[in-house]
Amino acid sequence: MENPFPRSGKMAAGSTPWQIGVRAARANLAPGLVLQGAAAACVAAYYLSPGFHELLQHVAVWQDRHGIVFSVGMRVVFNGIVPALFCALIPGLRVRRPWAALAFGMVWWGFMGANTHLFYAFQARVWGAEAGVATVLLKTATDMLLYSPFYASPITAIAHLWQDENYSWRATRLQLAPPGWYRRIVLPNQVPGWTFWAPSVMVLYSLPTALQMPMASLLGCFWSLMCLQIALRTPAA
Repeated sequence: MENPFPRSGKMAAGSTPWQIGVRAARANLAPGLVLQGAAAACVAAYYLSPGFHELLQHVAVWQDRHGIVFSVGMRVVFNGIVPALFCALIPGLRVRRPWAALAFGMVWWGFMGANTHLFYAFQARVWGAEAGVATVLLKTATDMLLYSPFYASPITAIAHLWQDENYSWRATRLQLAPPGWYRRIVLPNQVPGWTFWAPSVMVLYSLPTALQMPMASLLGCFWSLMCLQIALRTPAA
């Protein structure tokens, strides 16, 4: 699972990527546990409460009916529009070009919504759609050890680096110059991403496939708001 609101990870003097990531993970530990607990409670209620089960089944029907379009719409709203509005309303987090940031967020997270939808469908086909312990662990391992660090997190970090560099391809290429661009750009976001998303994806993979994308979008919305502090603690060198 990609970090829904990574920043460029450009390091402040005296900070290493691991130090930045660990500090962010520690700062987000308590609220992250709250979110994970809320997600686990939703899963428990889905299986134990007939009323809540019926409510989520309506969401599952929408997901099944509209497929990838529904997934894209969820991501556009919860990971694109909501964080952009939050940044626009908080003086210390306002970006230079708020309308450009809103357009970027909507386009990018729509694209990632399609990616995640296809990835979850692939996982269900390869490992199965049931929510057994072995299946959940296999899906979590594939997500956290392959999909996230080698695909989703790097392309998301680069996209947000481009945004941080005022949408300049030239400045972005300079930041990506070797050596160590992955270490500098991706790791500061990947480390707290692991600490939050490893337990979180275990929770969401415990739901039926049709409910995994809505749960991921909601978790990603709150996680993205918490991760805004990464931008504040990693100024450009």
